[in-house]
Amino acid sequence: MDSRRVLILNQTFEPLVVCSARRAVVLLFVGKAERVEDTSQVMRSPSTAVTVPSVIRLHHFVRQPVAPTLSFNKKNILKRDAYTCQYCGRNGGERMTIDHVIPRSLGGRTVWENVVSACRTCNLKKGNKSPGEVGLRLLRKPTRPRSASYLGILAYASHHYECWRKYLPAEAEKSSTVGNC
Repeated sequence: MDSRRVLILNQTFEPLVVCSARRAVVLLFVGKAERVEDTSQVMRSPSTAVTVPSVIRLHHFVRQPVAPTLSFNKKNILKRDAYTCQYCGRNGGERMTIDHVIPRSLGGRTVWENVVSACRTCNLKKGNKSPGEVGLRLLRKPTRPRSASYLGILAYASHHYECWRKYLPAEAEKSSTVGNC
């Protein structure tokens, strides 16, 4: 049950963070949050049965600090792309590589909007060419993530829950592919 994840929304319905089902049930129980979406799973104790939520909303607004610019590194690129090859859609976990959509030798820059995660097969196939030259297409256009917490939400959303889509920004909807609530 601890592997089940719950999306926590701010009072304004903006996504804040992802937490465990246990933590979400505690927030509901002490009256700090309300249910927005439920799952079909039930969490039981000796005296009580509680439906596990998928999305909850806090009763009080949580001000998020203005985050400094997010570090541009392989780890954050893989998180942004949910450890999924942006050419073939294969999920490769930590063994993924990063690829410049427009190769550096052709004038491509090393920026969020030009770097994507790729499996080794697609990266080798693409080589030092543009994706169109070798018959590859991007699954989604690479963008700069909003914040570190947003990266975490995006990583869970793309692999877990369909019902989170309506609470996430448009670019998250494009990458979300599996799972029902």
